[in-house]
Amino acid sequence: MSALVRAELLKVRTTRGRWASLIVIVLITAIAAAGQVGSATDEERGTVEFMADLVGSVGLSGLLALILGITIVTTEFRHGTVTPTFLAAPRRELVIAGKSIATTIVALGFALLSLLIVAAVAFPWLTIVDASTEFDGEVATRLAQQFLAVVLSGLMGVAIGLVVHNQVAALVGTLVWIFVVENLLWGLFALLDIDRAVEYLPFRALDATGGGGGDQTLSYGPALVVSIVWIALLATAGTIRTRRRDIT
Repeated sequence: MSALVRAELLKVRTTRGRWASLIVIVLITAIAAAGQVGSATDEERGTVEFMADLVGSVGLSGLLALILGITIVTTEFRHGTVTPTFLAAPRRELVIAGKSIATTIVALGFALLSLLIVAAVAFPWLTIVDASTEFDGEVATRLAQQFLAVVLSGLMGVAIGLVVHNQVAALVGTLVWIFVVENLLWGLFALLDIDRAVEYLPFRALDATGGGGGDQTLSYGPALVVSIVWIALLATAGTIRTRRRDIT
């Protein structure tokens, strides 16, 4: 298993788009952190709620982790490398497990990079304006939730890639589902007077695992359970499909 994980990490490191992902994470996290600090008043900057919202910027790397999870599977099918991969490791479940572990490791790296960017942007700014910083268990909990949400996003991507082997269809379909379909379903459920059902949609629940909450979202515990169930269902269906696929 360790050899499979190392092989998957090597594939990630040698993928041409790896630097683009890191640059995007740096940019969006820096912009979000600057926006949080710049738009807050002096009184707000000294509160625990402000610090919790600030570390919430780490969750923005979840979208990149989702894309990583999709591509770590679908790239194999797109370029035909799935054949030598499965010939070298005939037990396809082990290959899938290796991809999942590698995705988890890289997703944690994405979250850590985002946290470092938040610190690099926010703390010098807060020091310059002489704002106090408040840390307590709430901030630590929110940060842990963000890290877990990024990992779950990566695993959701792996599950989607296992179900939809075509890379373009998986990426485009996922983004359309996130930004269009779930919002349309929200309106439809509201018309049918079952608007609470929107809370159980996969990415609505996954978003709630970041700990931010909001309208029409589950509380943290149920959101975590629903997200894991969605990932497990998609991963199971995808594993069955991948096991049955002819790679010759």
